[in-house]
Amino acid sequence: AGSWATAANLNTARFYGSGAGTSTSALMVSGETPSGDTHNVESWDGSSWTEVANVNQNIRGGAAAGASNSAVIEFGGYNPSAYNISTCEHWNGSSWTEVADLGTARRYLAGSGQYPSALCYGGYTTTAIGNTETWNGSSWTEVADFNTARSEMGSCGTDSTNALVMGASNTESWNGSTWTEIADL
Repeated sequence: AGSWATAANLNTARFYGSGAGTSTSALMVSGETPSGDTHNVESWDGSSWTEVANVNQNIRGGAAAGASNSAVIEFGGYNPSAYNISTCEHWNGSSWTEVADLGTARRYLAGSGQYPSALCYGGYTTTAIGNTETWNGSSWTEVADFNTARSEMGSCGTDSTNALVMGASNTESWNGSTWTEIADL
């Protein structure tokens, strides 16, 4: 068993940001600071955070997916001019490029997987939703919904065929085609 240890702080403190990667190669994207939305992006190398190229929009409450700090997709969220965003951007390790938008604009959603095999699920439009979309590297496709609609949930998963979502008192497992409730929290 391991233990928790304090690591280096982000250069820009924020909340409602999104992140992806591993404990030795990760990206922190966007969020909100006390002075407003930020499009700052920071890369983690296992010991320190470094500011890298900013995402194109100031977004908070979005989600991200990716296995390292060199291949991440960031999607959804909101900002003062749009309460639900469908924008999706891809990070290739040096710059951000806007790619195909989500089918359903939303905020407070979750994401998991790797680029180019990712999932986007749940979130909030005018109410909590259970919509799930898969990313194949060029487009999003709507697939099966959760059994319990939710937003602001915990999530994890390795690709578009294997994920967990936790929150709203239960846990559901994704097998690539359906969500199944597996345990209550």
